Amino acid sequence: MELSEEEFASMRAYILRICGMDIREEKKYLIKQRIEPLVRALGCSSFGEYHQKLMQEPFASYEKDLVISAITTNETSFFRDTKPFDAFRDHLLPRLGKNILQIKQKNLFNKGPKVRIWSAGTSTGQEAYTIAILIHEYIEKNRYSGIGPKDFSIMASDISPVALSKAEAGIYSESEAARGLSDIYLKKYFTFNNKQWKVNESLRRMVEFKRLNLAEPFSITTQFDLIFCRNVLIYFDENNKKQIFERFSKALAAHGHIILGATENIYCITDKFTSVRYGDSIFYVKSDHL
Repeated sequence: MELSEEEFASMRAYILRICGMDIREEKKYLIKQRIEPLVRALGCSSFGEYHQKLMQEPFASYEKDLVISAITTNETSFFRDTKPFDAFRDHLLPRLGKNILQIKQKNLFNKGPKVRIWSAGTSTGQEAYTIAILIHEYIEKNRYSGIGPKDFSIMASDISPVALSKAEAGIYSESEAARGLSDIYLKKYFTFNNKQWKVNESLRRMVEFKRLNLAEPFSITTQFDLIFCRNVLIYFDENNKKQIFERFSKALAAHGHIILGATENIYCITDKFTSVRYGDSIFYVKSDHL
């Protein structure tokens, strides 16, 4: 099925409006590859006809979620690009552990989470569960410190209801689990059944999943100590990126950190953050709290 320039422009504008993603000309193939199955499923003969139906009920609401899920399907895996996770394990987790102990010393009755982490654009959940695994490993290594799983909370958000449904279920195929997970982690944190690996309850309890569109104003009362937003912002235009960083600034604790994808940075977008290096990875902190 052909995708004309006019049809591409219409679909591009529609996608930008509903989820903030800007599909540029060089990524035109994404619309053709990922949206064409939806066009055919609805019995449309062209992208133009499909776009018209997207503007009409009863198709508009239901198809909107299908388009979002199709176009935001991103490559993901456990421990993807290991360097940021190495930095989190070796540098940030020990610092966060010290913060937890200080909070406990000051307030013995504070039973809630002391460290809050946000996996923004979590897709099907592998990143969030990777973070949870590293936290459990840290707790086990420091088992006599008084730090436990309840001292941490992870919020994992995504715009795609399909991706979030899979993330919440925590069930992965053998090939998905094999990408990034060692045999030790699989046996320790997953249960194998019917040729699938399911996340153990110890990890699942640590993660709260939430549907959230980063391109729209969102209300989060919690302040986070660490925000993972990796390989997400590359799909947004400059204006949306600026607004997202503004919201991240409000959601980040005073001495919190942000980690972006390996090819992403904040330069020429915002001056609210300054880069810091931990190991082989670059993190960002609020400029006024260095």
